[in-house]
Amino acid sequence: MANDCIGPDVEKMVHEILPGGVLLLENLRFHREEVRNETGFVIKLASLADLYVNDSFRTARGSYASTVGVPQYLKPAVAGLLMEKLLLTAKLDAFRNFAIFL
Repeated sequence: MANDCIGPDVEKMVHEILPGGVLLLENLRFHREEVRNETGFVIKLASLADLYVNDSFRTARGSYASTVGVPQYLKPAVAGLLMEKLLLTAKLDAFRNFAIFL
């Protein structure tokens, strides 16, 4: 596990991941730039990955660096299987308009 979610130590750990490996990063909410969706922070996060998968419906509604900013820099940016299931099985309010892109 990394002691942070950005920085030289994290970048080194990311580059050392073996195929099929996983690296758990520290909670990025410890950085105020996450809540502020700051571009510099977004770019640092996005540089660590090849694609973006969001599987948390609860956090998808916030305007955070990790949920709004990073998907703008990483393609593909997709909903995870749990998010897809929640969206497809949701009972949508008949009086509201929704657009769902999967």
